[in-house]
Amino acid sequence: MTIRSLIASSSVAALLAAMAVGVNAQSTAPAAAPAAGDKAVVESAFKSADTNADGKLSAEEAAALPAIGDKFKDLDTDKDGALSSEEFSSGFVAK
Repeated sequence: MTIRSLIASSSVAALLAAMAVGVNAQSTAPAAAPAAGDKAVVESAFKSADTNADGKLSAEEAAALPAIGDKFKDLDTDKDGALSSEEFSSGFVAK
């Protein structure tokens, strides 16, 4: 290998590593608040999951939505054992 090819290989490796770090940093950023159009979807999903209509989701109610139930402990930011609509919407990802 020539010095020129070593430098080129090193540059490509460094570029790929920088891109990987950038992608990882982007994927760990907090989710943005739902868009106005998604707000109705979030509210509807919350009301559907709130089977006892007490205005909050227990762990059991949240388990009906695996994407939320799997993150229940992280989403329950005030650690009261239930998700408020605000806590729920922070973890909601509409597809």
